[in-house]
Amino acid sequence: MRCAVLDPAQFTGKQRQFVQQLQQVQRVDSLRSHCTQHGFDFNFIKGFLLSGALAGAVEWQEQTHETWGLTAKGQGLQEGIPGAALAAQLLQGVTDVSTLLTVLGEAFSLHYGALRKGHIVDLRHDQGPIGDPGNTIKTIALVQPDALVPYPQYQATYEALKSGQVPGPDAAEALDWLQQQGYVARQGQSDYRLTVLEPLRDLNLQPVVTALTSDLILSGQWQNIVLKAYDIQAPVPDVPYGRPTLLTQCIERIRDIFLNMGFDEMAGCIVESAFWNFDALFTPQDHPAREVQDTFYLANPQTVPLPEDRDLVEQVRQVHEANYGGQWTEAEASRAILRAHTTTSTARRLHQIQGRDGKYFSIDKVFRNETVDRTHLAEFHQIEGVVVGELLSVRTLMGYLIYFYERLGFKNLKLKPTYNPYTEPSLEVYAYHPPSQQYLEVGNSGLFRQEMLTPLGCGDKSTVAWGLGLERIAMLLYDVEKLSDLVGPDIRLPSSLSPSA
Repeated sequence: MRCAVLDPAQFTGKQRQFVQQLQQVQRVDSLRSHCTQHGFDFNFIKGFLLSGALAGAVEWQEQTHETWGLTAKGQGLQEGIPGAALAAQLLQGVTDVSTLLTVLGEAFSLHYGALRKGHIVDLRHDQGPIGDPGNTIKTIALVQPDALVPYPQYQATYEALKSGQVPGPDAAEALDWLQQQGYVARQGQSDYRLTVLEPLRDLNLQPVVTALTSDLILSGQWQNIVLKAYDIQAPVPDVPYGRPTLLTQCIERIRDIFLNMGFDEMAGCIVESAFWNFDALFTPQDHPAREVQDTFYLANPQTVPLPEDRDLVEQVRQVHEANYGGQWTEAEASRAILRAHTTTSTARRLHQIQGRDGKYFSIDKVFRNETVDRTHLAEFHQIEGVVVGELLSVRTLMGYLIYFYERLGFKNLKLKPTYNPYTEPSLEVYAYHPPSQQYLEVGNSGLFRQEMLTPLGCGDKSTVAWGLGLERIAMLLYDVEKLSDLVGPDIRLPSSLSPSA
């Protein structure tokens, strides 16, 4: 039966090439394999096939094959399977922590935490050499040595899937484990078996001319050619007039960096209690930052309820009175404010996880009673980051900060010691701003103090954290002289502006 809709004049160049390939065969057992062999995009050819343009000329049967693929969690792994690199070293007999830190670098804490969480290893302190009784040597103790053995297979199977290979039958156990961890999942993959019918085999594919030139008209050749039809009813793309603001582009760029680093995003409320904004962060109740000259207090409501966890409130009170003296009052802690920093979200998350390892970030608005000038706003965005784990240090913190800024394209950074009520040691981050020819402070960071961590249930963990100014980073990225060029109704930036870093 001839097909009434088979019109070669409507085919695109790629579609004509595909049809010509089909005319040379009687049958295609796998459309995916055929597309790979001949350089066609499978999804494009699939759409061509299902559009009905080849109806009556090709018969097809859909087939579904089950395969394995990485989940979003698996795709986000930057250091491979957590624990695999350390397991490989331990299987070779390397147990000295100093040696492992040299080999694995900052990734050591990630891999050690994964194995310790599975009760496979533990940290052991051995006595140092005779004559030096104060010196101890840290080594890794193997609690379940047999549990280390399959880790190389887990890693090899993960790498095979990441590179697009199909794992062999010997990878079944590894795939089950990777699926339990949420790194891989079974995926259905569609394919098609094609049978070429007589109408397609007999189809004469004359060359199609897409443009009628003056030479074709004057020579009379236009009467002997096939012109490609022009569909004046074809839909045109909808081009919107708006576009994302520079700050929105900057937020998405930074969010992608943190997600690719394996962080989970957290969020909080704009209206907060002074308890979460100050008291839970070990900031004394007579600290200058609590004054109305620095913090926006609300008139309605004037107070916000304290946490229902009375043990938390009591521990915070005891820590304040033991370290700062005087009487800590719930009335002051209950005052309603516009949050002055996103560390309130961090404090809430630390109380929620109760000492479990994790990496979290947020990009949210904060409010401070600042005098608005070239580099200050009363309402701005803060980039919050926190890592909870073991064996974290100032070097860990500096590594995260430098890696983050390098991903943004910044090389000229300075890290200076500073003081914060809730971190010790603390570091301010400065980046060079070419328009003003000076360094701008773009963030604050440090290791959370035990006085803050203990009431929140994380007293046995080390924690590194930072708060970075989004608008300050945008000033550097776009070579902006003042913050008012980035926000508000009077944005005077050219539409073609692109990041300089």
